[in-house]
Amino acid sequence: MNANGRTMKLPVSEVGADSPMTRRGMIATTAAIGLTACLGDAKAFVAGQPVIDGSADLPRSEVLTDGDAKTYLLVFRTGQEIMKGLLAFAREHRLVAGQVTGIGALSDAAVGCFDPETKTYLKIREEGQHELLSLNGNLALHNGGPFYHVHIALGLRDGRTRGGHLFAATVRPTAELVLTTYGKPIHRRVDATWQLPLIDP
Repeated sequence: MNANGRTMKLPVSEVGADSPMTRRGMIATTAAIGLTACLGDAKAFVAGQPVIDGSADLPRSEVLTDGDAKTYLLVFRTGQEIMKGLLAFAREHRLVAGQVTGIGALSDAAVGCFDPETKTYLKIREEGQHELLSLNGNLALHNGGPFYHVHIALGLRDGRTRGGHLFAATVRPTAELVLTTYGKPIHRRVDATWQLPLIDP
């Protein structure tokens, strides 16, 4: 979105080179990014993952199940950024694979849709209070680090819904996520046709 508030196309080539998605990858970030940076500068998105460490956005957590597959309850509070917090949590716990779901409420979000013809993302900023109706995504490794691919559905005040690929979302007052992790690594590799980091089992 430009300074005039319009939706803008973001070429994959604008993704930061240090991002887990790379310049040939998705424009980013699932992981994360302060909302201001995320929405103000396309290059602040690092392959859908945040540029900074995200320690301030780490959610409160509780282990629900332990074993080969470990499940965590992650609770985000007002002002925390979901993608940044997820990535920080994955790095802190050295996670290599997983699946995440959640609900909650948000004060702001940036979502997008991939255009296969131009290989760009159409990024839309959704301002104002929204219900987080559904968050679904997965965790894998890309370029040696954790990488989230997350989609969301938002409920607007008038009952309409919006959704898409999640770049960033600021919580208000809470977001409640369940993250199930696995010990066997899953990897993403850049697909030659789409120039996106796709899961390669």
